[in-house]
Amino acid sequence: MENKSVLCLRSDREGGGRQPGPEETVEEKREEQKPLFCRACGMVITSRDQRLAVAGAHSHAFFNPAGIAFEIGCFKSAPGCVVTGAATDEFTWFAGYLWCFASCRQCKGHLGWFYEMAEHVFWGLILTSLSE
Repeated sequence: MENKSVLCLRSDREGGGRQPGPEETVEEKREEQKPLFCRACGMVITSRDQRLAVAGAHSHAFFNPAGIAFEIGCFKSAPGCVVTGAATDEFTWFAGYLWCFASCRQCKGHLGWFYEMAEHVFWGLILTSLSE
């Protein structure tokens, strides 16, 4: 599986704003690269710069078949996670995608789901299970 990165560009001139100075650009870059940790054990799971829009948004709110609500964020990679279980399309929240459980590599706590469809993959991580 090939992990493809997406580069997003924005115009600082939109809305009549000024161009950021070099200090602001460096600070924004640091903010984007901040790691996100497993709330249970502190393991680095991913980082803010790995956020990804899927189906038009980074975050999504869903109910599972048992009626439990989850707010997940989509990420391109999550090296602090491991995939467990067999891939399935049952009750998938993203049409056409198979999913498996995603757990913390260190404490094995459930952090979300790993989604795949052909060559496109992403991690749907429970936002309340992560901390900055």
